[in-house]
Amino acid sequence: MIMTRKLIVCFVAFICISASLWSQTKSNAEKMGYARTGKYWGPKTFYSFAPGTPNNKMANNKESAMRDLTGISETDFFTEIKKQGFTEVPKKEVKVWFNENKSKDKKFYYSPDKSYILSPGIVSLSRSVDPATGFGARASADVMRYVLIPAQDSLKVIEAIWQFLRDLNEMKVIMSSFASTFSKANPKAFPIEQAGASGWTSLRAGSFVLRQVDGKLTGNWERIEDIVRRTIGKPKFNLHVLGTEIDFGYSLRVNLKKEGYVLCYNAVAIPMRDLEPANNWTDEHKKLVEEYNLGLKGDKEAVNVYKKAPMPPVLEDLNKLLHIK
Repeated sequence: MIMTRKLIVCFVAFICISASLWSQTKSNAEKMGYARTGKYWGPKTFYSFAPGTPNNKMANNKESAMRDLTGISETDFFTEIKKQGFTEVPKKEVKVWFNENKSKDKKFYYSPDKSYILSPGIVSLSRSVDPATGFGARASADVMRYVLIPAQDSLKVIEAIWQFLRDLNEMKVIMSSFASTFSKANPKAFPIEQAGASGWTSLRAGSFVLRQVDGKLTGNWERIEDIVRRTIGKPKFNLHVLGTEIDFGYSLRVNLKKEGYVLCYNAVAIPMRDLEPANNWTDEHKKLVEEYNLGLKGDKEAVNVYKKAPMPPVLEDLNKLLHIK
């Protein structure tokens, strides 16, 4: 009898462990349980590659959470954000800092803790008509979130920017562009006033300026973070970061406005967009794959290009640059 009880306990424990391990192999998107393909998008439809496959589906951060809200039907989208605790922003509480186009029809949603505003990008898939309505099936193709940080809290803004970079890195996304400037910034000034990078290796190198000193040309490199820390708070400061993988795009825009720093994040499911009438997703997706692979190759080759440059930079360790412990 005692042996039988032990066997039962061991069996139950085995089942629990197996279930736990199985759940850990599923991404947050898969755990939501919504159909991410079907008769309107996915295999055997015009949008055959939708909603897309992420490089690292197990990444769990704010950007992956936004991405996981794409690629589902309009009904499933609103069911999910209600389940998560989002609430619609009343018309009288809609502000210009997140309603950039002053739209009277667009709807916005408070996050559960009201730390940001969610703006859904529901599209009508014109090449997949829903017979019940006679119009294109409606689905979530992109998601935006807006954050407002007081002008005096610039350090919080810098931390938010670097957290975005860390999130992209965790998701194994190419950081394709990083740029910052401000009103009347001088592109030839030193110390450097405009930060710019076009890839992780470029970010490691920093920004470069070529200038005349005592009649002679000289070049100087500066760390991107140092430039941002020195120039943030300048009039009309703005910064833009782009990240990309084959099927998804990510961006962060930072603008210093009268209300404070407005941070706008965007996650886009690329294969859910419409194409020109003569195009198709089989050909278009091949181009996306080629562009992505060229980006990976270019970022790797940039290491040797920098080393052979007449005035080579010191390539900073990426983990150190991103403040990853």
